[in-house]
Amino acid sequence: MNKVFDLLVSKNFIRKEQYQAISEYQKLELFSIRNELLFLLYISILLFTTGVGIIIYKNIDTIGHTVLLFLLALLTVVCFYFCYKKSSGFSKQEVTFENPLYDYLVLFTTILMCTFIGYFQYNLNFQNSNYSIATLVSAMAALAMAYYFDNKSALIIGITALGSFVGLSLKIQTIFENTIFNETNLLVAGILFASLLLVWQWFSEKNRLKIHFSFVILTFALHLMAICCFAGSSQDIYWIFYLILLGTAIYYFYQKSITFKAISWYVFALFYGYIGLNVLILRIIDAVKMDQIFEFLVFLTPFYVIGSIVLFIKMIKNFKKKTNVS
Repeated sequence: MNKVFDLLVSKNFIRKEQYQAISEYQKLELFSIRNELLFLLYISILLFTTGVGIIIYKNIDTIGHTVLLFLLALLTVVCFYFCYKKSSGFSKQEVTFENPLYDYLVLFTTILMCTFIGYFQYNLNFQNSNYSIATLVSAMAALAMAYYFDNKSALIIGITALGSFVGLSLKIQTIFENTIFNETNLLVAGILFASLLLVWQWFSEKNRLKIHFSFVILTFALHLMAICCFAGSSQDIYWIFYLILLGTAIYYFYQKSITFKAISWYVFALFYGYIGLNVLILRIIDAVKMDQIFEFLVFLTPFYVIGSIVLFIKMIKNFKKKTNVS
């Protein structure tokens, strides 16, 4: 930066007094607190919406369902009005608000809208509530907010709600009893949903529709596909199918990481690929009954791990050179 100002002084674009003033300002090492304030605003939105939910839960009998629904709907409509008024309308390309605070207002409105939808169905079906309909409607509403107002936070809410609708929900009991890997329907739903995300990203990229959303969509697809494949590879049946699917997904995201210059995808592709390779090796050892050389394999394990770390670092450096990512 100093070289730039030296050049400006030599070309007489700025005076020496201005150059000295700029140098003194740089020595103060001041920084912008914009990100910190936006983060606090994000936290305040989450705390406020959580407080609204707690108030509704604790005072549901004293205030009444109708009053709470009316107040929640009114607040949602008011917030949506300000979002709509300050937005520049729908566009396939990336658009932003003039004031970044309205991005958080869109997030706040999306949370309120999903809360209203869920509470509305809860009020209609007080005892036997099937929340799949409310989840689907919430997902559609959040995705509509995301694409109209160009908001990635709303997109994350929409994808999460849509995943819950197709069956990607875990019970606490399932986790503690370690029966998650036996839930075949859950694994199939996860793989199908990840595939749906890949198809939607391909369609969006082909039609130039919110291409900057691709990072969020593909990140969901990458982790969901990998986790489901790992869970499937632990089963005694069709484990080879899950590993083949994992290898195909790893190669796909490896290519995408280079195209988008996304080092996070590249790192996770290497990480998931490494785990998948180890699972395959253990499966082969178990299949051919190589118990007699087990001690030798244990002896080679430290060298294998060190070699893997060195290779991992080397591949990261090559990726940075290839994509010019700092």
